[in-house]
Amino acid sequence: MRNPTLPITLPITSGLVGLALSTLTISAVSAPAAATAHHSIRYASVDACTAKDGTERPCHTWRLDLLDGRRVALEDAMLWPLNAKGKVDKSTSAPLTVSGDGDSVAYFRKSDHRLVVREFHGGVHGAVHVMPKTPLPRGIGMDSVWLDMSQDGSRLALAYTDDDGVTRGRLFDVARATATGTIPKSGGFSGFSGDGSAVLLQQDAPANTTGLSVHDVTGAELTGAVPPQIVANNGPWALSADDRTVAFVTGSGKKAALRFYDVRTDQTTGSVRFSLPGDTSPDMIDWTGEHEVTVHVTDSEGGRDVVTVLRIDTRTGTTRVRDRYKVRAGIYTYQSCGG
Repeated sequence: MRNPTLPITLPITSGLVGLALSTLTISAVSAPAAATAHHSIRYASVDACTAKDGTERPCHTWRLDLLDGRRVALEDAMLWPLNAKGKVDKSTSAPLTVSGDGDSVAYFRKSDHRLVVREFHGGVHGAVHVMPKTPLPRGIGMDSVWLDMSQDGSRLALAYTDDDGVTRGRLFDVARATATGTIPKSGGFSGFSGDGSAVLLQQDAPANTTGLSVHDVTGAELTGAVPPQIVANNGPWALSADDRTVAFVTGSGKKAALRFYDVRTDQTTGSVRFSLPGDTSPDMIDWTGEHEVTVHVTDSEGGRDVVTVLRIDTRTGTTRVRDRYKVRAGIYTYQSCGG
């Protein structure tokens, strides 16, 4: 079914001025995103089918929805993961992630179960980088894994949760197809820094508090702290390229604020006011420039997710809509590109 594309107005907001979604006119599928023409992949998704027992399960193949409105099949990606015993688990989808710039996608390959990163430029399948064999320890299945990539797709993280609920994993240099280090024992993986040179991890701290630690791509700790509750209670968090400044959002709608925390000094370092559409809060947050943070927020329209991607100036709070799209109907799961 072909859907018409209608014009979109991109509002600019600063400070306390609201982001008026009434000024947005969107198509049933997506609105053009001229500001991000260099991005290829908008999101990856897989269909849902109803099993004999009435449950929904992933089916068919992973598909990539592109910014130009096209949709292509990622036919070599595993649809279902292997569990710890090496058996196919059809109740869930195999892990997959899209880089922040939309030009790379990481997944387990169907033919040999290898972890790969495929470059994807302008709607064309590009080079495939095959990571080292056996990225998972014995006793850990793909169904316990999630993947994450740096903004430019040059770094890849494979994280998993063990039987004790602890997060561990490995870090890879994509171009060299080599492992650079391990993700040390932690309470969760929060993502790469803006330039991919470090990762931010959550740590369990005393008295049911949450710590944050910064590690280089070998896994060595650079700095860490137990932040105040205003930080700990308001994830997701994004780590700047300076490997110390964490951005996070408090509040929602017109009362939202983008705030900053220095892990090295354990001090909050300022904030700017901005507006989020409706009553939403960020699902994703990434540093996409020296003075820019990009957030994804999700709302619902007609039973389908509507994703709005906002670029926020960290000095002024000026906010621009980078993209807005309605996720296609009938899917089991989807993975948006990051920053």
